[in-house]
Amino acid sequence: MAETKSIQIKTYHLRAKLPQYVRYLAVGLTALTLLAIVIGFYRSRNPEFRMKGFPTSLSKDVVAEVNGYERREMEGDVVKYYIKADKATTFTDNHQELENVYLEVYDATGGASDKITALKAVYIPEENKNFTGYFAGNVNIETRDALKVKTEQVTYKKAGDTATADEHIEFERESVRGRSFGAIVKVAEKQLELLKDVEIETFSTPQLAASNVKQGWVKASYAIYNQPAETIELRGSVQGNVVAESGSSDVSSDRAVVFLVEKTDGGRDVKKLELHDNVSIVANRPNSGPTNIHSGYALYERDADRFDLKNGVRISTSADGKPTNITSDSAVYERANLKINIDGNAVIDQGPEYLKGDHIYAELYPANRIKLSNIRGNAYLRQATPERTAEVSAHEMTALFTETQQLTSANATGDSRAVLTPVNATEYSKVTMTAPKAIQLGFKGEGLLDKMSTDGRTTIQLDVPGGTADAANKRVTADTVKTYFNGEGRDIQRAEAIGNAELYVEPLTQSAENYRTTINAPRFDCEFFPTGNNAKECIAATKTKTVREPTVKAADRGTQTIIADKLTAAFSQQTKDVDSLNASGNAKFTELDRNAIADQIGFLKGDEIVRLRGGEPTVWDSRARARAAEIDWDTKNQKSQLRGGANTTYYSQKSTGGATPFGATDKPVFLTAQSADFDHKAQTAVYHGNARGWQEDNYVRGDQLTILQEQGQFVAEGNVQSLLYNVRRKENGKESNAPVYVSSRKMTYNRDNRLVRYENDVDIRQGTDRILGGIANIYLDERNELSRSEIQNNVTITQPNRKAVGDYAEYTAATESVVLRGNPARVDDSENGTESGAQMTVFLRNNRVVSEGKSKQNATGRIRSVYKVKNSLPN
Repeated sequence: MAETKSIQIKTYHLRAKLPQYVRYLAVGLTALTLLAIVIGFYRSRNPEFRMKGFPTSLSKDVVAEVNGYERREMEGDVVKYYIKADKATTFTDNHQELENVYLEVYDATGGASDKITALKAVYIPEENKNFTGYFAGNVNIETRDALKVKTEQVTYKKAGDTATADEHIEFERESVRGRSFGAIVKVAEKQLELLKDVEIETFSTPQLAASNVKQGWVKASYAIYNQPAETIELRGSVQGNVVAESGSSDVSSDRAVVFLVEKTDGGRDVKKLELHDNVSIVANRPNSGPTNIHSGYALYERDADRFDLKNGVRISTSADGKPTNITSDSAVYERANLKINIDGNAVIDQGPEYLKGDHIYAELYPANRIKLSNIRGNAYLRQATPERTAEVSAHEMTALFTETQQLTSANATGDSRAVLTPVNATEYSKVTMTAPKAIQLGFKGEGLLDKMSTDGRTTIQLDVPGGTADAANKRVTADTVKTYFNGEGRDIQRAEAIGNAELYVEPLTQSAENYRTTINAPRFDCEFFPTGNNAKECIAATKTKTVREPTVKAADRGTQTIIADKLTAAFSQQTKDVDSLNASGNAKFTELDRNAIADQIGFLKGDEIVRLRGGEPTVWDSRARARAAEIDWDTKNQKSQLRGGANTTYYSQKSTGGATPFGATDKPVFLTAQSADFDHKAQTAVYHGNARGWQEDNYVRGDQLTILQEQGQFVAEGNVQSLLYNVRRKENGKESNAPVYVSSRKMTYNRDNRLVRYENDVDIRQGTDRILGGIANIYLDERNELSRSEIQNNVTITQPNRKAVGDYAEYTAATESVVLRGNPARVDDSENGTESGAQMTVFLRNNRVVSEGKSKQNATGRIRSVYKVKNSLPN
């Protein structure tokens, strides 16, 4: 209890004396504040010498003290320097301490001077009338070239005419001012070396400087202001801003040089700015986005507002969210003139549009968007859309853009190449265009392709996607090519190839059905399918030539050639290969030794039939020629069909393989009909409707004529009429050949046994003689003359005043006799009566008739009759 009471008593005493303690503390703090103010005032009135190199062993023994001190150092009549101070104290080592000092150091002529003022100075004399001055407290330096420097500590050496400051300084020279930590003023060399934390500002006029309206500013770790050269060299983390009429520029680099120029009013303007290493520039223009520049070197000319950039240039800007990136080895950017020149691996990348070349010159819109670009040397342009990529390359190229950065045109000159690569390669063809002189591309809307045209020998390659056995690429070559795109700018709508034009179609797969097709003409006009960049139809005119070469050689397939005034080629949308060819005007088709001519020739790949129409269509080869109003030539199956008056000429009987029943082997054979069918592989020909074949005076007529060349057969059917052979006769000691006319329902000629067989309603005529029968076999010799003949079935022989009937008759040319058989055979003679028998032999030259064999009417056997035959006809 006693201890607790003691603590409480002490607490009461502390509380009682607390106001007294607070008064003591307040008095103490006031005293400390007054002491600090006094010390600060004293220090300001008596600044310390803190500079590096200040001597520490100066004498403290005073020799003299002078108030209102002045001293003028002369060399002859030339003033070297002038110094004055409120008080000067001289010590035994001859150094002086000065208060409120003023120093003027004159040039060699004693005219212009540099001035230094300070609150305090230490003057140490040296040999040759030199000295070192240490200045402290509100030090001001003003050089003879109007450079003003403010700081707290300065060391001035007369021998080197330099003033060194180790602390924060501020300087100003007309319209240039700045600050740094530490500086060396090289008075004689007229240089200001700023050692650390440099900041420099420039102003157009003193009035703008008073208003702090800057023309430019720069910061760096180190700088040298060279007054004679009017340059400021900066090093280390250089940053700055330069203002020009067209905009301002924020800059940074490792090193920089500012070039100044003196104005007529004595001020200084920034003339140009040179930046080195890790250069970064942000060029600003009113009402547009910034332009960001990076390079290893840059020279900015302020009056021209021109950036000369080198060593890995990168420039980027953006408009409406669409960036533009430029890279090159070097570049010149004229901001005021809205122009840019980039050299060496030059690239302009705008996302969908990409430009590249050895050199690119570009003109800009006010918003720093590209208006025009001219690319020289390895020029390249790429435009990408969701559907396809367009690429253009040439020696030189000019591209124009809208303010929204959409391509309006691209003109390539020199050896040029344009490629359209589809994104969907399964449905679209890749388009490649080359030209030796120029390619012009026109765009519309939002950078959509409108048309492409060329100058010089041009080639367009259409590479189709694979996937089908008959897919085919196409190539168009001409002196000039113009290509037009559809309204959406994605697909080719039509193309014009003008001057020595050539269309080449090459299947991707080699097969017996696929052909390489080449079409030559002065001009092509091609229409394309709505999508896919695939040709639908090409019209060639005039005087065209088409050559189709089989991709796989075969004995019956050769190179096909079509010549015509005009040719239309249609293509399949699925395979992209030729679907049909239509030639018109003096058209001619050739394959191996097979030829065809007509006013119009059409060809369908589906059936591989050549259709000839108009102008007397004609086909021929080395053996024969055929003509008709319409001819269909099946090149796949090697068949032909002639309609509307078929007319065929075999150049000789040998051309038919001896299958026709004509005698002269070296004379042509002619066949006509309303229509005809040929199977060239089987070597057959069938003539339909009023068919007729002839050689010289010999002929065969029928409703249908068939030539079976390999079998060596000739067949006439329906209303057959013929004059094929002669009968050699001796009469009155003279030989003569009598023509024989035969009609029947059918006739067959067999080359191997030289047999002519007539069937059904056979009617044989020679002069006034006539033989009727059901069948007649005519055997010819090698001269196509009658050797013997056989007539069967209801044989009737009629001559003037005589008639003979039987079932069978055989004529032998060597004996000029006829053996007549029947049941019975009978001869009715108007002069000599009637004779009958099973067999009768008629000798035509001596008018003898011999009957042999029995008959129902004559059971006695042999009967012999002799009668006169006036005009007998051997058969």
